[in-house]
Amino acid sequence: MRKISDTDKLFYFENNFFSVDGVWMLETEKEVGWDLALKIDTSVWTRLLKIFIRRIKRYLNIDTNSLEDLIEIITFRWSIEGWDYEIKKNNESDIIINIIKCPYKSIMERSENRREKIPLICKNMCEPFYKAAFEDFNHEIKIERKKFMGLGDHICDFHFKIFKK
Repeated sequence: MRKISDTDKLFYFENNFFSVDGVWMLETEKEVGWDLALKIDTSVWTRLLKIFIRRIKRYLNIDTNSLEDLIEIITFRWSIEGWDYEIKKNNESDIIINIIKCPYKSIMERSENRREKIPLICKNMCEPFYKAAFEDFNHEIKIERKKFMGLGDHICDFHFKIFKK
């Protein structure tokens, strides 16, 4: 059996992660049409993001589900995937993350056939699956989004607040 280094694994998974997602969506869209493909993809990513969050939480040895923990987990994922972002912490229960570069939007912009789908993905998919995953992590965490690069804004915003019942 061939010896594979961690660098080899990183190359393989880093270069194929986005490709798998994109090709899956294209083939699903071809088979069932855009609307159903988007619905399925949103369901898949809602489940997948919850799985990612649980696995990253374990990997980072995080024991609680605070807002700070969620920020640590999500920025870990975003950093690995190549997102650019800025964090503004108003206080422990009010944190804003502004996305400056989204790798998913960047990939779609490079494909002339997919550019028109960016607003649909951005608003109809990205917003609901993040909301569901974050509230699943801690039901007291609420997310507000007002800016979306895919809809023409210069950033995407994620405004996290804790609302205790």
